[in-house]
Amino acid sequence: MDWELVFGKEVYDHVFNLNDRLTRWKQVPAPDEPGGFDLAWQAANFEEITEPRMAEGWEVTNGGRTYTFSLRRGWPSHAGNEFSAADVKWTFDRSFALRGITSYYNELAKIERPEDVKVLDRYTVRIELGEPGPDLLLTMSGFWRAIVDSKPAKSHATAADPWAKTWMESNDVGFGPYKLAELSPGRQVVWEAHKEHPFPPVLDQITFRQAPESSDRLAMLMSGDAQVAQYLLPADMKRVQASDKLRLWNFQGYVIHSCPMNTKYPPFDDVRVRQALSYATPYRRIIDEVYQGFAGPAFGPLSDHAAGFDPYQSPFTYDPERARELLREAGHANGFTTRLAYSTAEPLGEVVGTQLRSAFSDVGVSLDLEALPASTYTVALFNGERPMFFQSFGADSPDPAYALGVFYQSDSSNNWSGYKNAGTDACLAGAGQPRLTWGQRVEEHKRCAEIVANDAPWLWIAQPGFQMSTRRDVTGINWYAGEGVDWSRVGYVS
Repeated sequence: MDWELVFGKEVYDHVFNLNDRLTRWKQVPAPDEPGGFDLAWQAANFEEITEPRMAEGWEVTNGGRTYTFSLRRGWPSHAGNEFSAADVKWTFDRSFALRGITSYYNELAKIERPEDVKVLDRYTVRIELGEPGPDLLLTMSGFWRAIVDSKPAKSHATAADPWAKTWMESNDVGFGPYKLAELSPGRQVVWEAHKEHPFPPVLDQITFRQAPESSDRLAMLMSGDAQVAQYLLPADMKRVQASDKLRLWNFQGYVIHSCPMNTKYPPFDDVRVRQALSYATPYRRIIDEVYQGFAGPAFGPLSDHAAGFDPYQSPFTYDPERARELLREAGHANGFTTRLAYSTAEPLGEVVGTQLRSAFSDVGVSLDLEALPASTYTVALFNGERPMFFQSFGADSPDPAYALGVFYQSDSSNNWSGYKNAGTDACLAGAGQPRLTWGQRVEEHKRCAEIVANDAPWLWIAQPGFQMSTRRDVTGINWYAGEGVDWSRVGYVS
């Protein structure tokens, strides 16, 4: 439950819906999914895509360096405590102390110290930035910027655990539209409606039951034992499409299925080796045979939902002869052996890995596959403990500064490949200058994306979109960045 320290699709819905944020991405009716909602990320100005949530509004002063947030009054937590500025302050203090997932948000938004987040009164918070820029509002709307109910969290803190990490792993400290009613690891999670929420949910209760196999989830959906099935394999989604009792919802999403190549493990410290495997990857074959129509190609480090996306950013196409040539230049004419880890929670990990193993063998590279339990995988990924990973993540902001910096800036906590290029860091620093307009910012980051693409720190394989399978009478399905659904909007057709 502690969003500072957990990662993976098995927790996304819970992190999003049990908690709430100062601002939100604006949702709009999905153009191709009647009854559904998508994000207004295509706006030309970042101010058009955020809206107030736990904050009623904000004032920007001091040349864009000071944001003063007026908080919504009377918002109760799940424990019955009224939301206040003290909760915002404690949440930010915790973020700085733990150096967890949201620590990068602090760096990007130029919040330099915990002291830069100030309580002015019970319902007013001021945040001072080192430099002006759009990143504070953009990161505030992000999936992970939830606010902690600080009273129960602090009551369970200890001298050895001053930020209640242990207790928050399995306890609800949220202000979200749903509250935790049951947590049975490996079996089910039950939510109940937080009816005192300012934006109460449609449904009174939602139960998430664990069914490890895609075929089992589909069977429960088809029989009516479940009304929603998540993360089905492409073959099973085709069966949903063919059924007159079921509906497949399809959103653009932002995820790129990719494989970071860890530069701490030679020979991935040699750009020619990374480029060689980029040429050795049969992108079209994988998309056709694995995704079966439920994915499009990836074109480098930016998804097609990000500002600044360019389908010509990546120079790599399937070219095994060029791959062999680069391997010879790098001193690996006879190839080498490496290993790809994937999470057992990711149904396509083994399938894509098998395709890569076959293709890499054609250029002399032996690829071992390693399945890891989700929790083990997350630790290994964040600590860079394997040469390669298959992952299905994306940058949960349309801002190219975030999308590139979160994974490819050398000092980012999410730089899982250990990628370091002084030119990339300098480009990102220049492209994020406050003097730039939003349009200039986007154009400058295109140049940074080209540098990253040519350095090939990851294999960018496919963009699978975001799909959800439901019974026909379910409506309100939506997509929110973080690959989650705002389940408070979901209900049944009248």
